[in-house]
Amino acid sequence: MNTFEMNNVRRDSDNYNGKITKYSPVVEVFAAMVNGESLDKFGKKADVAVNYIKDLGVKASSDNSVIAANAAAELNTLRRFVVEAPVLEEIKLLGIFGTYQHVGYDETIEREVYNHTGESSRKQAAGGDVVFPMTTKVTYPVPTFTISGGYAVDYRRVALGDMSRENEGLAQVKTDILNNAKLAVVQKVYDAIKNATGVKYMLETAGLTKSAVDNVLTKVRRNGRPTIIGDYAIISQFTPWAGYVGTINTNTITGISEKAMNEIAQNGALSMYNGAVLAEMENPYNEYKLNTKGDNFETLLPAGLAFVIPTGAKSPIATYSRGGLTSQTGNDIKTGKILTRFDIEVGCDVAKGREHQIGVIYDTNVGGLD
Repeated sequence: MNTFEMNNVRRDSDNYNGKITKYSPVVEVFAAMVNGESLDKFGKKADVAVNYIKDLGVKASSDNSVIAANAAAELNTLRRFVVEAPVLEEIKLLGIFGTYQHVGYDETIEREVYNHTGESSRKQAAGGDVVFPMTTKVTYPVPTFTISGGYAVDYRRVALGDMSRENEGLAQVKTDILNNAKLAVVQKVYDAIKNATGVKYMLETAGLTKSAVDNVLTKVRRNGRPTIIGDYAIISQFTPWAGYVGTINTNTITGISEKAMNEIAQNGALSMYNGAVLAEMENPYNEYKLNTKGDNFETLLPAGLAFVIPTGAKSPIATYSRGGLTSQTGNDIKTGKILTRFDIEVGCDVAKGREHQIGVIYDTNVGGLD
């Protein structure tokens, strides 16, 4: 996960004077400038807003710490209004693991889990051979963790009306937050299953075999049609297993269906395997960290890890986001550059007692969990 270590941190909520709202014309103009759009549609309002934004850039570069802090907080508020909606939209992609819910700042995230009991009643009744099933409900809070994205800002460019760096920076914020959220969720899910007691379906082996993977799929499938979510390094290993074997007279015939061949040609891998959906999760390089050999970057997510998850509402995984973005400004500890950071609260939970409904496939040859 990328980290954003800052000193001299100033929370924008402590310095912002609250004049601008997301409906203010200056927000629309700022967004258009960031996106490189024409300002003609705003008429006379455009010149007023552009001058106002440039002036904020000048003040944010001021040697007066109070003036600079107030101007930076106001610029960050403009940035937040521009980037918040797309971030909240993209964070919904965490729903691929199961369910997703967004709650307000003042709401507590609680999970209701229904489990079935009954085996104990058989043991309590002497010689009993009938199970008396019962449903029990457990409610517990789900803690959140902070996901961050940020970039180095150049207020002198803003003072000149040059928004090219703003465009790149805000795009990077969206990417960082979504990638870091996926990494945190993947780790939470893996840890929950790894540390669960009782029945669990985990395949951790040096190299995958068809029989071992099929064994996990068979067990999870009884909870619902499964989706296999993982890196290309895992998903691509299913391709050789798509072939068929038959005999004509005494000749053995091996091959692959035309449909499967077309899927492989289009996607680089199968999209279905034995009735299970194969979903490749984007896994970009972490350009801040080299692998152990030093000849390439590490991937952001563990490349050798995949989950076998019952589709839709049957999945015991729930993800959450709370509130919107918050922002702060400080100096990057490593470079000393001025850094703007945006944070969002995210939560993830694997329903307690239902960890067995998810399968884990981990190829130690590919690795990534070290």
